[in-house]
Amino acid sequence: MKQFIYTLAFTFICVGMHAQERYVDQIEIGDEIILGNPSGSHYKFVDVPRKNFIIKRGGIADLSTLNKTTVTITEIFNGKEPKVTFKRKDGKKFFRIYKTMTADFDKAVASGELKMIPEKGKAAIVR
Repeated sequence: MKQFIYTLAFTFICVGMHAQERYVDQIEIGDEIILGNPSGSHYKFVDVPRKNFIIKRGGIADLSTLNKTTVTITEIFNGKEPKVTFKRKDGKKFFRIYKTMTADFDKAVASGELKMIPEKGKAAIVR
């Protein structure tokens, strides 16, 4: 009976580990993604500075400028919670002061804050 319980528990652990989608494995440095709408009134998984920090540095704190902005991935940090660093494709700065921003990639894609651009020969993630 103990062996059956251990086997069953091991099976659930293995299935649980493979059930999580890792979108970060499908991207490379230089790939382009699109910033989507925030999941609430502000971005949860894209690390956007608070409005008072943007204003103190002389920027324009308008979150609507991020919507549908095409960005290029510059760094990928693999780990327990994979993060990506990205910059704007057109070379401008975010809020006129930040060159790059970061995001918790898997959670941001799952929530729709980041959207992957389908390329020829690659499968697209549509949400």
